[in-house]
Amino acid sequence: MMDYSLINIIIVLHLALVGIYALLIYTRRSSLSPVNILPILCIPFFGIISALIADYVFFSKKQELDTTNSIETLTLSKDIYWKSIKKRKEAQNVVPLEEALIINDRQTRKELIFETLLEDPMKNIDILLLARENNDVDTAHYANTTIAKIQRDFQLKVQKLAVDHEADPNDAELLDNYIETLGNFIDSGLSEAFLLKRQRIVYADLLDKKIDLDSLGKDTLRKKIKNCLALKDINTAMEANDILKNNFPEDEQTWINALRISVAGHDALRLKETINEVNSRNIGWSLSGKEQISTWVEV
Repeated sequence: MMDYSLINIIIVLHLALVGIYALLIYTRRSSLSPVNILPILCIPFFGIISALIADYVFFSKKQELDTTNSIETLTLSKDIYWKSIKKRKEAQNVVPLEEALIINDRQTRKELIFETLLEDPMKNIDILLLARENNDVDTAHYANTTIAKIQRDFQLKVQKLAVDHEADPNDAELLDNYIETLGNFIDSGLSEAFLLKRQRIVYADLLDKKIDLDSLGKDTLRKKIKNCLALKDINTAMEANDILKNNFPEDEQTWINALRISVAGHDALRLKETINEVNSRNIGWSLSGKEQISTWVEV
């Protein structure tokens, strides 16, 4: 009777251990696949021991790999912004970042996001902003860490340029660099909302200084119009675009801006006048230009 009781206890204990291990396998906490459950079940105790050894070997190797390529270990003190990734020697499938974010396999998604974004994070700002809302902790952690790094780099560079410009306001090259850097920061979408308006006001002042040096600078006037529309300064935007109308009347961007300004200002009369003027002119429209004005004008 005692022998049967001992056997029953052993069987129950074995089944319980197999059940626990099956749960680990199905929740992906084990490196084994569901097909391994049957051998573990059929070989009492030795099946469990073999599974433990297999997992130990797998996770030991994985730990060594993760120490060099781990998302969790990234910190702001490391220059992850400029870090490069060596291309794999073996062939690999190319997966768009948008699809990588929704891949069900956690490890695959982690590797794709890590390897692709580290090549050039600035080219994938939109994806980084999307990735930081991802349900996967690793993906969100990496995205937030990278975004914070880029933000800090931008802020430090802008602050330095501001100090340098104040010390030497007549340096035209320095002014151009300041305008470009601050403009890139604003356009990146990484600036905090409570700072964005203040940055745009500073940007507007810099653009005015540039216009004082070159009143017919087409690119500078366009940047000013775009910034004015963001600040809802419709009148200043119209004044800047009037300069473009007078000096670059055949440039399609002049009239694209004119239409946008009328729409942004909710000025139906001005919009109608602009449409009539566009139709009366012989403008060489590009395919992109036609698409941008297709809502209001057929050309």
